[in-house]
Amino acid sequence: MSTTAARLGAVTTAVLGATLLAAPVADAAPTVTTRTANFTASATTVTRGTAVTFKGQTQRLSGTRWVALPNTVATVWFDADGTAPNKLMGTVRSNSLANLTAKLTPSASGYWTIRVSQTATLKPSVTVRKYVRVTTPTSYRPAAGSWNCPSWAPIKGNLSSHIYHMPWQRYYSRTKPEMCFATEAAAVKAGYRKSKV
Repeated sequence: MSTTAARLGAVTTAVLGATLLAAPVADAAPTVTTRTANFTASATTVTRGTAVTFKGQTQRLSGTRWVALPNTVATVWFDADGTAPNKLMGTVRSNSLANLTAKLTPSASGYWTIRVSQTATLKPSVTVRKYVRVTTPTSYRPAAGSWNCPSWAPIKGNLSSHIYHMPWQRYYSRTKPEMCFATEAAAVKAGYRKSKV
């Protein structure tokens, strides 16, 4: 590749991509190595239900240099513990500058990767993965006037009296919760005491 061609960056990539796709490669294995560079996560620890934004740039290896690979489909993968088979979570396409963004809401802790989708010429490779830890919240503030707490935080708390009610207690069904707690320990830590009946 000439120096001038090398400077063209994305344009050169598009031309080379078209040339490779035009070649008779139906029976050949992919030969162009790819990666997602500058892979980042907006947070490494989140509360369950909170979205995380992953960003990166799709690139391909050209000789000994990595160059941008714009307008390319990539797949998002999740691995809960680092050893289980990766689970496909969706696809995303990089823009004209080869940058991509994927916003997801993890439900469990684990490793995330984004790989360029395999084609007749492109082969994916994993160069970086991000671990995101998902924590379970211990309390929840329900909508005003609600009679219910979510199943993961069933303990009803009365804000004015700072008394909490367990599901089997007498006044549980008559209490409109102003706070809900996952455990009694969480309620006590927040300054609440247990109802006597």
